[in-house]
Amino acid sequence: MAFNPECLGRRYEAGPQIVDRERHRAYLNAVWQGADWEPSRPLATFASVYLLWPIVPLLFSDPEVDLDLPRLLHGEQDFWFDRPIRFGEQLTPRGEITRAEERRGMVFLELTCKGQDEEGRDVAHSRSLFLVRSAT
Repeated sequence: MAFNPECLGRRYEAGPQIVDRERHRAYLNAVWQGADWEPSRPLATFASVYLLWPIVPLLFSDPEVDLDLPRLLHGEQDFWFDRPIRFGEQLTPRGEITRAEERRGMVFLELTCKGQDEEGRDVAHSRSLFLVRSAT
């Protein structure tokens, strides 16, 4: 089966994610080894992971999209926030394919995600552009 450009508009939802201090501390230690500071709010780079991590595997394993993962390149990434994210907060990640096209033998696939709080308000957003190189 080949890439399905009719996947435009497909939506994904993952279960709620708790913005956890321990996971944040592990992130700090992995990225800034030996970090001896504790921010009062999660770093934006860490908080954005809560949007993508549960959604991207759903996209990559979706047989209705059929991406050729060994040829996939991560092209662009943007994040923006409606307000600061807090520790202990529960966010529900949702994603949608907002671009799906083939040009010159390459697939361009854009995934837009948002994290919603327990009241259903958008809190954080991301946009990822994935490129899949041609097999020839």
